[in-house]
Amino acid sequence: MRFPIHFLLCNIMISLLLGIFFLIKKGLKKHLTPYVQYDLWYIFVFALLLPFLPYEIFSPSGLWRQIWSLIPKSSAQTISTLSKAASASINVADTFHTEYDIAAASSHSAFYKTLWIIWTAGMILTACYFLFSIMKVHIYRRQAYSVTSQNEPELYKQFRSCADELRIRRRIRLYASCSISNPVSYGLLHPIIMIPQDLDILLPKDELRFIFLHELQHYKQKDMILNHLTCFWQILYWFNPFIWYGFRQFRNDREIACDHSVLRVIGSKNSVNYGHALLKYAGQMQKDLFAAPFSTMGGSNHTIRQRIREIAAYQRATVSQRIVSAGIFLFSLILICCSSPLLMHTAASDYASVTLNGKTIRTIDVSPFFHGIDGSFVLYDMSNNEYRLYNEELCTKRISPDSTFKIYSGLFALEEHIISADASSIKWDGTNQPFAAWNQDQTLDSAMKNSVNWYFQNLDHKLGISKLSQYYHRISYGNCDLTGGIGEYWAESSLKISPFEQTELLTDLLTNKWIFQEENIQMIRNSLYLTDMNNGKLYGKTGSGMVDGKNVNGWFIGFFEQGTDTYCFALNLKNSESASGSTAMKMTMDILNYIF
Repeated sequence: MRFPIHFLLCNIMISLLLGIFFLIKKGLKKHLTPYVQYDLWYIFVFALLLPFLPYEIFSPSGLWRQIWSLIPKSSAQTISTLSKAASASINVADTFHTEYDIAAASSHSAFYKTLWIIWTAGMILTACYFLFSIMKVHIYRRQAYSVTSQNEPELYKQFRSCADELRIRRRIRLYASCSISNPVSYGLLHPIIMIPQDLDILLPKDELRFIFLHELQHYKQKDMILNHLTCFWQILYWFNPFIWYGFRQFRNDREIACDHSVLRVIGSKNSVNYGHALLKYAGQMQKDLFAAPFSTMGGSNHTIRQRIREIAAYQRATVSQRIVSAGIFLFSLILICCSSPLLMHTAASDYASVTLNGKTIRTIDVSPFFHGIDGSFVLYDMSNNEYRLYNEELCTKRISPDSTFKIYSGLFALEEHIISADASSIKWDGTNQPFAAWNQDQTLDSAMKNSVNWYFQNLDHKLGISKLSQYYHRISYGNCDLTGGIGEYWAESSLKISPFEQTELLTDLLTNKWIFQEENIQMIRNSLYLTDMNNGKLYGKTGSGMVDGKNVNGWFIGFFEQGTDTYCFALNLKNSESASGSTAMKMTMDILNYIF
């Protein structure tokens, strides 16, 4: 599944998680301390990161595989020697197979390009919206004057006294501005607090102390970090109104948690005075609100009323309340972790629901044949019902099938009588093709050998997307996702399948599990025949994928007949200039020569 669609689906899941968060906060409010209600936003912010994380890197098995790959294998030297001996067979592949599969690579369709453009444009506009507020505050700060012990000794002394009271040793700069009517805290590396000018004249000393304590608590709670993160996520998720609403509630929880932190310092006996100061200053504090990563003491009328109610009901958290709050926090964290496979990029569609439990599995180390290229190999012994795997993690990872899909495209067309054993020829329409072998009429055999895209695209168009989808679901082909479009769903697009699933499908094909017409099965088998090797007959199909002109995916799948025994195999190469179908075929032949 391509990222724009994956991201949109993730937004639905994230919106549901946000709704669950609100239900937890509302239903268990009496049992949650204000600090935990605020800290829950850290969990939600982490959840927003998951759609951008590659699942294969951060999955536990993926991490273990990377660690295990660093451990030298004792058999590596022996296999490397055999690899060199088998390399003589590499040129054999070129004598019966010509690589045309790279044409299977496709660019993003207009639909996906449009989604990318809209998303990017929205991010730019949202970033400009936040940038305007940031620039506005920085202009105010340049026009303000710095409060120091020299120019405002009493005011600065009280500010430093409040910082000492909170055990803040870092120097936080204080500015006074005539352009604002609401205290503002901001700055990650260089924290700054900016207050309205003449605030010390307008407010009595004890109320000024409350304001200083409140703003300094924002620094002590590291609110600037979460402020910047929420700003960043609002840019990326600009189109999701639930995210914007959620972060508005986040700002309310931030101020309530800060109020409780102040009350914990000044004591419950001063809660009335603190609430009175908030009400007294509320009219002015509703002005000059900023959208960007700043902590401000003001808010809407609803927010002020909510904060006053919280201040009036202030009590120190009991031990039981803290225990329950910790439990709810842990539950929320587990909820996000359990949801992560549905949110991480590629997780939902790229990792198959394949289970290796109950199957006879042997690990085979053929890494020297891969010459440092990331990839996997599966060999299934049909006679003994035994799998041999190299790189189990990648064996079950779904990726684009590229030209290997043509095996089944041809089979579906045979089943629907679009072509037949006696009439599989399709005339070339005269359109100039990237390879000379494509610029002619094609039969199923020639189209399969030369991997002629237009031939199989023609079959798919005649079959129609609805019928294609039915067939892909009938044989359980990977994720069965054809949303990439009938002309390119198979070429680094929406359809995905794992090497392990490729071998299972080939087994089902040879045993005709789907109860297709036997003559059609036989015709596909014949079209896959490549050559007689020293120790058996080789059948197979290559596939190559390119993105932005670079090789990213190389397939060779098929089966090997040795006497009465049949072995289905799938070899895949990833993310390398050598990741092509022809390279995958040569590697497979070397491995088969080594094994047999």
